[in-house]
Amino acid sequence: MFGWIIYHGRLRELYEAKKPHIATSALFLLCFFLAIQLIPISDVSASNDVGAAVFCPNNFDPSVDTANEISLARTTYAYIKNMLSAEYGYVYFATDSSCTVNYYLAALQSIKTIYDQAVVFSKGHRGVPFLYYNPPNTNHFSLLDYYGSNVIDATIHGRTSSENVFTFIWHCQTAQHYQYGVIPHDSYGYYGMPYCWTHNAYMYSWGTSGSQVFLGWVGGSPQFETTAEGSYNYAHVAYLFWYCVCNGAQVDEALNTIAQTVFGDASYLQCAQLKDKLVVYGNRDLTLPAEW
Repeated sequence: MFGWIIYHGRLRELYEAKKPHIATSALFLLCFFLAIQLIPISDVSASNDVGAAVFCPNNFDPSVDTANEISLARTTYAYIKNMLSAEYGYVYFATDSSCTVNYYLAALQSIKTIYDQAVVFSKGHRGVPFLYYNPPNTNHFSLLDYYGSNVIDATIHGRTSSENVFTFIWHCQTAQHYQYGVIPHDSYGYYGMPYCWTHNAYMYSWGTSGSQVFLGWVGGSPQFETTAEGSYNYAHVAYLFWYCVCNGAQVDEALNTIAQTVFGDASYLQCAQLKDKLVVYGNRDLTLPAEW
């Protein structure tokens, strides 16, 4: 408990001061695996204005996944779900065998129907659902559920709207197939995760305007167990991002904190591991949507 108090105070100091600092690796790793209940989050009353969802299907691919990866994903998923629950009261969440195509679509449809704004995080693998169709198609990507079934971008489009204001999809290639001013559509439907989640064809990469933000990866999304820098892995990166934004940081500020704390760079715009791989479409100055 004492170690967590020290760590929490240091994280808050890092965020408020915005100064480069590399925290003690052993303490960071120890605190990361403490019980979920120990995470301190700013007190926010529950609201029906913002719907939040966290998905972690853990579809096991033996060519890239390990038992440690699955464990890290579950732990990090639980942290993020807990932090968003503190913000909004109720969070749609699913992991492992409960994280199916049907659950994804039902949760997204419920959020679209009930709430005014949506916040979503998903971590897992991606598929190319029409690769072996006639004609074959590589425009479309999907999120793979626990069983390896496809949550297709075109189907996601039908369960979302422009009210999806804060979306982070930690699956491979989720920042691709997006061009400013172009509504991506072919014979299989709308495509590209940035457009299908936001319904917005007018988001600049690393922009500073608009009411939506979408974060996704170019190429492969890092496995959580992959070393980011020193003793930090990408589970730390995901956790620290959500820790910051759940304590009032803008996306820009959260990414700067990660660049400074994890990678030792002055800002994410100078950090190749972030700027060249993790793309932010829309308004990087946004915070999590506030309750009305």
